[in-house]
Amino acid sequence: MSDVVGGPAAGVVLVHGAWHDGSCWAPVVEALGAIGLPALAVDLPSDRPGTDTAACVSVVVAAAREVGGGAPVVLVGHSLGGLVAPVAAQELGPGAVAALVLVGALVPRPGVSWRDRMAAEPGVMVPGHDAGQERRPDRTTALAPDAAATGLYAGVAEESSAAAVADAVARLRPQDWTVVKEVSPLREWPRVPTVEVVCGADRVVSPEWSRGAGAVPGARRVELPGGHFPMLTRPAELATVIAAAAGR
Repeated sequence: MSDVVGGPAAGVVLVHGAWHDGSCWAPVVEALGAIGLPALAVDLPSDRPGTDTAACVSVVVAAAREVGGGAPVVLVGHSLGGLVAPVAAQELGPGAVAALVLVGALVPRPGVSWRDRMAAEPGVMVPGHDAGQERRPDRTTALAPDAAATGLYAGVAEESSAAAVADAVARLRPQDWTVVKEVSPLREWPRVPTVEVVCGADRVVSPEWSRGAGAVPGARRVELPGGHFPMLTRPAELATVIAAAAGR
């Protein structure tokens, strides 16, 4: 895998993390559009029981073909979306992906489930980020709003506003966990330039893990200040990183 940022790319596909949908990327979509770089934020079917990686990848692949029109695209995965984006790059095949950008992301290991990787590497996740998680009858989980505001979104109000956090929390969905339980379908890391964005004050995915055991060999690391949701708190800065990966 090259450590040189790629491009030019025709567009960007943005993949959200757990409990979210594509609307969380709206500020970044706007920032990328302002520089003439089209972006699609997908809605993964991850709120449906039994949704596996393949089902999520199919949504990302379709979006890549739509926004790219046959030209290469940048795939961006945030948090749990980091388990999906590299597999989508694998599915799209050589020449279809200009770069991968992983933002505060979980990083898959070929042939290993995320649950097993997390057990083997203690300290990946910051304790308390999933406080208030409630199991539903269909075995998906939901977050109680008050707990999500102080757990998953801990510190974000100080970086943005309480109103912004309340709006984000109101849009959270149930989450199925098949993707973390199944063995990753990733065969090897895609041979595309990879950028890992580490959020220095991340209270969900440990920045120490992201810099250490979670680092992708050969990837370029970019550090942003603040917490786990730079698409909300630093959309212009994050858009700049993505645009650079796209060769803009």
